[in-house]
Amino acid sequence: MKGSKFMQPIELKEKHVSTALFQFIIPFSLKAGTDQNLSLYLEEQDFTLFQLSDVQMEHAYYGSYHVSHRDLEAFFLPLTNKILFPTSEQQKGFQRYTKKLDINSLLTARHVSIPFHIHSVDLFICPYDFGFLTIRTEINNLSLSQTIEFADCLRILEPQLQKSKIEYGGKVYPLIMDFLFDYLVPQLTNYMNNEAGTFLTTQKMYVQSLLSISGEELIDSVDVYRTGTLCGLNSAGNPYVRANNLEYISKYINDYGYNRWAPSTSYFIDDQSFSCITIEKEIELSFLIEQFYGPFYYALLINLFHKLVFLKISDDFTFTNINQDKKEVDKLIYTINSFTSNYFFAEYPASTEGQELFNHLRKSFTIDNLYSNTKDILYSLFKYDENNMMKRDSLVLLVLTLYTVICGIFSMNLFTHDLEGKINWSHFKYYNPFEYFAVGIVLSGIIVVAILGFQSLYQAFQDRIRRKKRLQESVTSSKKQ
Repeated sequence: MKGSKFMQPIELKEKHVSTALFQFIIPFSLKAGTDQNLSLYLEEQDFTLFQLSDVQMEHAYYGSYHVSHRDLEAFFLPLTNKILFPTSEQQKGFQRYTKKLDINSLLTARHVSIPFHIHSVDLFICPYDFGFLTIRTEINNLSLSQTIEFADCLRILEPQLQKSKIEYGGKVYPLIMDFLFDYLVPQLTNYMNNEAGTFLTTQKMYVQSLLSISGEELIDSVDVYRTGTLCGLNSAGNPYVRANNLEYISKYINDYGYNRWAPSTSYFIDDQSFSCITIEKEIELSFLIEQFYGPFYYALLINLFHKLVFLKISDDFTFTNINQDKKEVDKLIYTINSFTSNYFFAEYPASTEGQELFNHLRKSFTIDNLYSNTKDILYSLFKYDENNMMKRDSLVLLVLTLYTVICGIFSMNLFTHDLEGKINWSHFKYYNPFEYFAVGIVLSGIIVVAILGFQSLYQAFQDRIRRKKRLQESVTSSKKQ
């Protein structure tokens, strides 16, 4: 068969990884109004509020590596920095709490048993009741396939999909979730909203990785593809790749790869992993690691945040009955406007290479499509609100017009002369049916106008309270801080 050679299994050349750094990220939804209680809980659990001004934190959480806070701040534009690095717990933005661990654990799967080191844990409290939990790990001196298998096993949270266990401190955790929420961050589930929409799944953690290849080996397209798509070991314990066609792999990498520094360093970004594989050594490797833990980590988080908020807006819109849930419609309009004006900008990094990588993240998370969908939702809500308001105003105008005409016809000719000067109430006892009808029309008109006026004032008061509450709970404009 002419094309059969393209379908033959690819011959994999195993490589040795001297250092592998991983950050496993779990996005989750917070129960509304629990921000302050969660902050107090984290402080009790020895988490420290991350501050750029505290230079001691540059070396505290990354093992033998460090992150320059000055370079981290310079990577993003000032407007973005106000969101990512708030200067106090009261300022809205990405409130990061970090706990140093420095513990050794063991991951055991069917074909491998891999010791790994956990440097630290981050927990971010973000606007709109979202959070991120990050586990910062390191492994050394393994084959490329074993390294990838470690990441693929540790990221799985769904019990039905799990294929490994963790051993620590003489205790075996058969479920990764148990290790995370019973030991690393106990009681965190008390603050998590388990009723969040279907858009927020916790079957697998997002993986950010940096793999340093030892020796004089060269990186090929298959290595990049396997690292990015997490193709480690198959069911027989052998290295594998989920494709047989090199042309397909090349095209896939062209779509999701970032090769500015190839062939020595290649990045791969999709909706489940953000990987870097490199043969750089010493100074160059230290610079890559600093970017990995610093600017690229935050660039990844803010794009994940954008995707989650856009999906939440779409989810809320799907389950909102616009004909009945007036308050929910108003809330959704406010959320879209406040988010796009305070947390979603055209540019974020200051450098050209930073903007290029940031755009790759946006593309991988389909941010532009989600933004376009959100604009369509906002347009639909505005049109509905506008049409609804026009109908309501037309109905009110019709009612008032009818009352005005009828009152003018009856009251001016039938009984208004009895209201001149000193009113003689005894005259009303001798009114005929048409005169009583006129009196009823006038009195009911006064009552209707009073009710409509009261409703308008009450609605304006309620809207003001809701706007103030939303401002305090979810959004403080970064443009005014």
